[in-house]
Amino acid sequence: MPGETGQPDLSVSVVTYQSANCLAPLFASLAKQTGVTWELFVVDNASSDGTAAWLEENARGAVTINPENRGYGRAHNQNLHAFRGRHVLLLNPDLEFEDGLFSSLVRFLDEHPQHAAVGPSVVEGPAREPFPPRRFYPGERVVPLAPDLPRDEYAWLSGCALALRREDLLRLGGFDPDFFLYHEETDLCLRARRAGSKIGWCEDAHVFHARQQSQKHLSGYERELNLLRGTLRFWEKHYAEADVATIARFRWLAATAHLACARVVGRPAEGSARNYLRAERDVCHEWLAEHPDARRGRAAGALRVLTRQLRLAVDWARHGWFPIDAA
Repeated sequence: MPGETGQPDLSVSVVTYQSANCLAPLFASLAKQTGVTWELFVVDNASSDGTAAWLEENARGAVTINPENRGYGRAHNQNLHAFRGRHVLLLNPDLEFEDGLFSSLVRFLDEHPQHAAVGPSVVEGPAREPFPPRRFYPGERVVPLAPDLPRDEYAWLSGCALALRREDLLRLGGFDPDFFLYHEETDLCLRARRAGSKIGWCEDAHVFHARQQSQKHLSGYERELNLLRGTLRFWEKHYAEADVATIARFRWLAATAHLACARVVGRPAEGSARNYLRAERDVCHEWLAEHPDARRGRAAGALRVLTRQLRLAVDWARHGWFPIDAA
């Protein structure tokens, strides 16, 4: 538990933003954790809903209140060199979990020295939809990435509850600060794999993630815009510009066509699906408009996309399941 002497097994880092309604369930879950020693760090990104006051009164650990919203990854990075644990657990505030989560993740990293990171089984939202580990990266539905990495290994996990070996997290420099929100964990996992480590999954440890609680003041469309902008940042960092153009053009065409067809047949996409398609269309269109030189090579790009889709279709027919698990 926090406060015990000696090096902790685990440094727990929580970043909050407009999270007052989530904190009681989270801290109740933290209080259940036994079997390992751990310390707590909390960074609040200038919440205006009473989060900071709640933390200062109730949180037992190091609490930092930022004067502005610095983003999810940057806030975790603030304590990067203050962590003392052998391992580090990075948490969202809108989580609930039972006793045993911390000990399961610590045990996995202790028993699997080749793994830099591990995450639990995650279910999200009111429908408790699973978010399983991914084996592919964003954009690979259109252009393959990292062909040198084994496809029978996990590529990345949800960043809502991600444990890492502290020495590996330090070696990687923490999260890339260019990611404000979304896909910073995808980037971190990819960098860990490229450094020679593996990503693990602790299937028997379970977390419930309420999801997007810090964005409840935004419309569904605005939330999807944030997600797609994080996705675009991942594309820009890890794909060549010509490939980003190919991905953006394909995704823009697909989203535009889907929305248009839905209107023609009188069955417009509803709710989150429509918001996602609109955001995808708009983010991709915006990027293409800002990169006019990327319009070159359209024919070659179209041929690559066609070849990729045929390959995926063949794999689907052969194996009976769609071979890409990330858009």
